[in-house]
Amino acid sequence: MNLSFEKVWFAYENLSGIPTNSSTSQLQDISFEIRPGELVGIVGRSGSGKTTLMQLFNGLLLPARGRILVDAQDINSSDYDLVALRRRLGVVFQFPETQLFAATVEEEIAFGPQQQKLGDEEIAPRVAEVLQAVGLDDTMRRRNPFTLSQGEKRRLALASVLAMRPEMLVLDEPTASLDARGVNEVCRILQKWHATKKTLVIISHDVDLIDSLCARVLVLERGGLLFDGETKALWESAQPHEVLRQAGLPLPRTERLRRRLPAKFHF
Repeated sequence: MNLSFEKVWFAYENLSGIPTNSSTSQLQDISFEIRPGELVGIVGRSGSGKTTLMQLFNGLLLPARGRILVDAQDINSSDYDLVALRRRLGVVFQFPETQLFAATVEEEIAFGPQQQKLGDEEIAPRVAEVLQAVGLDDTMRRRNPFTLSQGEKRRLALASVLAMRPEMLVLDEPTASLDARGVNEVCRILQKWHATKKTLVIISHDVDLIDSLCARVLVLERGGLLFDGETKALWESAQPHEVLRQAGLPLPRTERLRRRLPAKFHF
């Protein structure tokens, strides 16, 4: 799947239909392309436009101006099949409890494939496959999702999307509120999934997470795109990059440590 934003603008509107003036609720002239198999980070502080951008990916929001193309087709054209797109492009929101609704873990995971009109003979192995992939014990099938820990809910929400076998996966703050062990587990799952040649987009304000996973990074600030390029190129300038200052972002911990080491220890 190839996804392109071409000069996309977006502004929330109040009930009277008049666009708001809040810089935190707008996207302005955003253009970029995500190619098949890439692992891309989108980083910015709270209010920079990250979550709004994510909701434009699969047509949950519509741009005021500009185009969003999937495989050269405008997803906002009247004849475009958004339902089919949402099967190909999976989204996991920041708070997994907002996505969970079924009575059991098994039913939660099976829901997406059922909407794809798959039979039980195909759904059952998918449920087993994604439970294993996200590190949830098979004995949890009958558990109520709302009795799970925060980390388990996060993995279940991910499993329910993976069960539909999307070509691209977009995650909003996938490690928020997790302890170090939970962060490491989520990172392991995402790296393994991306290794299957699928496209992965991680949206976060956590520069350490982006640094550890993503070869390419987009930096948002006040609805604008400040940077699009290799992650190392952003961190490793002789002085902290002007982009980081504008975006109010720190260097990742590994880069701060590297700068403190004598030159002979650099790698």
